[in-house]
Amino acid sequence: MRRFPFLALGLASMILASSAAVAGDDAKAREIAEKVTTEGAAIFDTLDARAMAATYDEKGVIVAYQKENGAIVRETHEGREKVEAAYAKIFENPETIKSRNTVDHARLLAPDLLSIDGTFEMNTLKPGSPRIAFHQVRLNKGGKWLVLTMEISLVKLD
Repeated sequence: MRRFPFLALGLASMILASSAAVAGDDAKAREIAEKVTTEGAAIFDTLDARAMAATYDEKGVIVAYQKENGAIVRETHEGREKVEAAYAKIFENPETIKSRNTVDHARLLAPDLLSIDGTFEMNTLKPGSPRIAFHQVRLNKGGKWLVLTMEISLVKLD
């Protein structure tokens, strides 16, 4: 019977150590996520479709969901060339913008794989500018966190 308190104490220590490691990973993930999404917003503000596409893996994918006639419609752009074309279309009517990403949640799925959920404000200088919910998965390749998948919801958040 005397062993039980030591066993319980040992298990509790392991659980606390594991929780601290997860919290540390989440803090590291958030730091990386805030850095890459802040950089991404700055690139977006240049209205340079090629520079935006360069932040994606060569097989990166954008999936956009929106409502049309009451139904959810999915549009997909796969590969850097199509990602670049999608951004070029967004940038067709240029205006001075100041975009912003807000990271709601970030998690390292593996040391080189990062999951990010958040909100993108397309132009903070313009009242009523779209706010877009996003989920992205990034892969660290050669020190660069490249977008593997970007899922966005074009359903109005406000």
